[in-house]
Amino acid sequence: MTHRTRTFVGFTAIAVVIGASTAALGSATATAAPAPTFTVNTTIDEASTQPFSGRCVTASGGCSVRAAIQAANVRPGSTIAIPAGHYTLALPPNPLTTNGPVIDPTRGDLDIAAPTTIEGAGADATILDGAGVDRVFMVTAVSTIRGLTVTGGVAREHEIPFYDTGGGGILNSSRLTLDHVTLSNNTSDFAGAIQNLPWSDMVMTNSLVTGNHANETGGVRCDNTCVISHTTITDNHVSNPHKWYLGRSQAGYGGGLDLRGFADVHVDNTTITGNSATDSAAGILIAPGYLDSLSNQRDPKLAHLYIRDSVVANNKVAGASGNCGIAFAGIVSQGGNKTDDATCGFAGVGDVTGPVPN
Repeated sequence: MTHRTRTFVGFTAIAVVIGASTAALGSATATAAPAPTFTVNTTIDEASTQPFSGRCVTASGGCSVRAAIQAANVRPGSTIAIPAGHYTLALPPNPLTTNGPVIDPTRGDLDIAAPTTIEGAGADATILDGAGVDRVFMVTAVSTIRGLTVTGGVAREHEIPFYDTGGGGILNSSRLTLDHVTLSNNTSDFAGAIQNLPWSDMVMTNSLVTGNHANETGGVRCDNTCVISHTTITDNHVSNPHKWYLGRSQAGYGGGLDLRGFADVHVDNTTITGNSATDSAAGILIAPGYLDSLSNQRDPKLAHLYIRDSVVANNKVAGASGNCGIAFAGIVSQGGNKTDDATCGFAGVGDVTGPVPN
């Protein structure tokens, strides 16, 4: 065989190998399975019998909300469709896992641990009820929850061992979008409706937060970036239990919205009314890092709330007007806001201070 022939054969072999590899790669890409949609078909709270299979399988043969989430946790990007119905948690958390950051998806709250979209049939139609068993959702991955109600949650699991619980309806430690969601009648020590931890982000749109209760933060707690739009936060309550380890600003504060992080928060076209607190700031509290516990409140503004076209009114502290509390932070009005006292400091274009009907 001549040198030229050997060279030609060599290049031909290489071309065949490359072509085969490219074809195989193209075939694998073309046949890659899309992220699945799991459709819930039972209201019974059952864990998956095959939690690592990526299939929604329970002992009764149905696909429960819990089993669907377990399946989605091993199939990132999944969608869970929850039809109209009342879905009640019935599996209490294991007492051995409630004092610390231990996740047990088979019991207690519903643990979203991979990017997931949960779609209900509407907040009036799809009801997820904690029934006092535990909080309803713990979110540790980028997720969207849409078109359902979260109610009846009571936080049982302690993120810090033997300390108070957070997030009666939802505890979020990732990036969470809530759209057309109602958070109602949930309870915890911190953040009755939802607690967003310091490394998390939340976007809440077209939602309702009502009837929640806690020792601190009756409604929504943000420890980092939050965007709240076209939402109503009303009739949430916070009361000071006067525990010996809870100092000033750690209980009885923040009836509707409690902002404790150093990141900016944006609120627009939102109504924050009819919330109550025993100690301070029945509507909105913004106080990064609990610095409101210090006596000197004149330090630089370390966080900001930007608010526009919103109503903050008729929020009561021990029966008296008390819409906002501000410490080491600033509320920046972008105009069009309404309030019935001076505590929020609204001074933007189109802002109105005066009586606001309930």
